[in-house]
Amino acid sequence: MKIDYPPRLQLAHLPTPIHKLPRLSAEVGREIHIWRDDLTGFVESGNKVRKLEFLLAHALESGTNRIITAGGVQSNHTRATSFLARRLGLKVALIVREPQTGPVPLSEPTGNLLLNRIAGADLHFVSYADYRAKGSTYAPFLESAAEEYRRRGDTPYVIGEGGSVPHGCFGYLRAVEEMLEKLREFDALFFADGSGGTHAGLHLGYELFGLSPRKLWAINICDSAEYFEKRVGSLIERTAQQFNLPSRDRHVQVFDGHFGAGYGIASDADIAFYVQLARQEGVLLDPTYTGKAFRGMLAEIQKNPTRFGNKILFLHSGGTFATFAHQAQFARSVADQERQNQRNDT
Repeated sequence: MKIDYPPRLQLAHLPTPIHKLPRLSAEVGREIHIWRDDLTGFVESGNKVRKLEFLLAHALESGTNRIITAGGVQSNHTRATSFLARRLGLKVALIVREPQTGPVPLSEPTGNLLLNRIAGADLHFVSYADYRAKGSTYAPFLESAAEEYRRRGDTPYVIGEGGSVPHGCFGYLRAVEEMLEKLREFDALFFADGSGGTHAGLHLGYELFGLSPRKLWAINICDSAEYFEKRVGSLIERTAQQFNLPSRDRHVQVFDGHFGAGYGIASDADIAFYVQLARQEGVLLDPTYTGKAFRGMLAEIQKNPTRFGNKILFLHSGGTFATFAHQAQFARSVADQERQNQRNDT
């Protein structure tokens, strides 16, 4: 069908490729393919760029000179926003939620936090306790920051967590149209649920372009499946109403139980798997989103091998820079595997 898209900037390198993981597929007994949206750019890479093409177009229309958004210390969304804002000549401010373990030393920032500092973003840190006290939402912190920058004479444009707002949902609605003929070939599409905007966009795209949303399977990397069912369903509804889209389907599918000890916490077994896959298929997953979602997908396939059909696609939504926030764990895992290889050779 013909979609009346809102204005969009062309910021991503599209279309991104899909390729098979042959050795893993042989192990699993199913054709596992990967959609490489980690290749939408370099520092601007990942799924967030598709959302930001629409969000930043809307921001420029509003006459802004500063983007304000929020995320965790290793947020991929804030990093992509920082660099794309700079590409467009805009200033950027970030609300950064500290991890539950406490403040992060700023003397040696790593991963996305380092990149945000390189981009010159104004960083406003919020403790995990204050975040929880405000209802585990960034909204009041974003509103407060926007008011402060208005007092300074700026014209801020606020982007909600993860770009998961109605304008942002068009990123993956359009991605479905862009990749439609390829997507028709697959029996199932798996992906990570972090803030819900990618899920909502995919759902709308599948519904409006004649694919079944029952082929979409999310793996939540925080909160609960019930939380995401409500959040994504509400986001689909809001987007459909705001832009008068003929969408009626609100049923979403989320698999719970695969995020381990918590958001952004990777176990040694997680890290060992990421190292193994990198050596097996030349694909690097991130420790927060795609890694846990990919392992969750494999666990669900193992539970019920025929449930998802034979040809399965995984959306690699980026996040590779967060690898460097787990540098010590990766180094230990690599050393462990090298010692194992040496034992096997003797």
